[in-house]
Amino acid sequence: MASGVVLVTGGSGCLGQHIIKHLHLLGTDVKEIRILDVVKYEQKLDFEISKPMKTFVGSITDQSVVNEACDGVDVVLHIASLIDWRLFPNQKTLHEVNVTGTETILKACKDKNVPYLIYCSSLSIFYGPQEIKAGTETSVQPQTNLYFGAYAKSKSKAQKMVLGANGSKLKNGKSLRTLAILPLPLYGELDYHNITPSVQPFKDKTYTLIGPMTARVHYSYAGNCAYMFIKAMEAIQRNPEVGGEYFFAADDTPPNIFPETIRPFFEQFNVKTSSWHVPYWLIMSFVFIVYCVFYVIRFFTPVDLVNLGFTTGSISFLNTTCYVTYDKANTLLGYKPLYDYKTSIEMSKKFYAKVV
Repeated sequence: MASGVVLVTGGSGCLGQHIIKHLHLLGTDVKEIRILDVVKYEQKLDFEISKPMKTFVGSITDQSVVNEACDGVDVVLHIASLIDWRLFPNQKTLHEVNVTGTETILKACKDKNVPYLIYCSSLSIFYGPQEIKAGTETSVQPQTNLYFGAYAKSKSKAQKMVLGANGSKLKNGKSLRTLAILPLPLYGELDYHNITPSVQPFKDKTYTLIGPMTARVHYSYAGNCAYMFIKAMEAIQRNPEVGGEYFFAADDTPPNIFPETIRPFFEQFNVKTSSWHVPYWLIMSFVFIVYCVFYVIRFFTPVDLVNLGFTTGSISFLNTTCYVTYDKANTLLGYKPLYDYKTSIEMSKKFYAKVV
């Protein structure tokens, strides 16, 4: 079955840009690519445009804009999301964008007879105190104390909505098929959230370990994550029975302790790691005290002026073992990483050299 017209929400972001690139490179049955984002799409990755593109500027919470973008579409890749894991996340906006926005997408799919919806969730919906080793979609269980709090809860709720809609009826009487892809923390071109802020402040300096950092963490290359969306798009059209499933978007980036995971980029910018670490209990206590102080100050100051991107959850994440496999995606989607680890690192280094 031909993919025909594909809509990518959030196409201007890091993952969205990689998905659009790979739709051009590998989407042989794709006839048109549509992009919906609050920011007008500008090509930021190096590839040859081979298919017609149409851009819609607007929010996924705006039903009229979403309906217009979905009219005549065959597949929606719903990537648009608000990422906010600050000390004081904007819970109202997180719910509005990640949950209500996804409801808007679902309604448009049903009203405009879009038969396939692939949702970009997040592995953060499982990040908590319980260690995960070689986790699979069957073995990994939900945790109550999520490290990334309101953000993770909003993504989890949206994922349940999307997967719960699998098999529901479209306006024309046909069925909607849905599935979800759960990215790991991403590195690569256009990553401004993970590696860049971890390296930039320590260029030609020493990175102090926060806690022992002996836990194994798991990252993946943005290009491979994008490729899984392409494979998922093909698989759900070929075999609708994969509808209702979710998949971990891992690749062959080896899980390792954080200093080793980031070492290729530390070496690139002459960053050394300390031979000692700040005790885990001490840094957690410090952040808790900061939280209490900021909580009081926010009653007297505009709330957005008093916040931090540094939280107890982010510290705990770097000190809790969590790595997963892509076996299910390999079996049901036919996914194998498009880029090996060495190639992923080398392409990423070229980008970080420009922004760090």
